[in-house]
Amino acid sequence: MPRYQYVKVPGHRHPITLSYEVTTKESDASLLMVVGVSFCHNKDQFSKEFGRKVADGRRMKSPYYVAFSGLDPASSFGKRIVGSLHKWAESSWKEIIKDV
Repeated sequence: MPRYQYVKVPGHRHPITLSYEVTTKESDASLLMVVGVSFCHNKDQFSKEFGRKVADGRRMKSPYYVAFSGLDPASSFGKRIVGSLHKWAESSWKEIIKDV
């Protein structure tokens, strides 16, 4: 079942929508996620529902496989996921937006 995160990026009024599924176990020191991304143009009306549909479609048809290693398995699984996703999106959004 997909989960969602919203990440603000510089120069964009609306956040990007990330639809993701984690494929690793909580006890692992690494994370592998299947991610779909949607962007809302600054002139458009932001809609969580529509952004989720677009991101879900991209996760299923042309996903990003995002991997992180060396994470602390003693830390909260949710915090590892959210922190890793935000770092990835904030550092890669310029490349991602070229792909969509």
